[in-house]
Amino acid sequence: MSKPVGFDQKVLLKHLDFTANQTKKNTRKKMYTILDGYLRDDITGAKSRKNAITMLMKIWYLVDNDLLQVRDQILDQYSQLTKEERTCVHWGLTMVAYPFFKDVANEFGRLFQLQDEISSAAIGKRMKEAYGDRRRVEVATSAVLSSMKAWEMIQPIDRRTYKANEKISITNPFIHAFIAQVLLKLLDSDSLQVEFIHHHPLFFPFDYELDVVGLQDYEVFSFHRQGVKDLVIEKNTI
Repeated sequence: MSKPVGFDQKVLLKHLDFTANQTKKNTRKKMYTILDGYLRDDITGAKSRKNAITMLMKIWYLVDNDLLQVRDQILDQYSQLTKEERTCVHWGLTMVAYPFFKDVANEFGRLFQLQDEISSAAIGKRMKEAYGDRRRVEVATSAVLSSMKAWEMIQPIDRRTYKANEKISITNPFIHAFIAQVLLKLLDSDSLQVEFIHHHPLFFPFDYELDVVGLQDYEVFSFHRQGVKDLVIEKNTI
């Protein structure tokens, strides 16, 4: 049985920003109406607009139960976050909502650790191996690449090759806590080595070093040493 794809068109940061800003104050039903009105200028086709609304709602509104609390905390502080911090949050929530997006991100991150340039053909081949050689996979790969390019996470060298943009520095411990929670969720783990989090391919566009002291303030985590050098972050069970 083939894995679901779901990510079928380009998503823009301004659309995600708008969705985040509306999420806390509107019901689910009202969100669909608001987003439909907002997107009309950018997306004229009704079907494409409906697809975009489905994606935006899945990323920001209909998040998994175990990330609802962190999503709500982010929305409480959203107006204080920098553009870069918001981009990092969009990136993390999109990976959670869409495993296909996450798998493309992981492939880019893994390959960028080995080389400076990556062809779209290499990414496309890998996704077809994982999701099947079908048209939907091609469309989704193109949609993810277009989104990442629009977000300035990757930069085209020519029509078929990409390089990574300069990494975005994230110093806010609140966003570090978000990154750690997203990675624990995506990797289906209760604990990870801190060093492993610092260099994980999934967050390849971002440069961050977890503020371990700052993270002590977040009750969702605890830290302990594994051996002499390895510091481990663990998710507390409530």
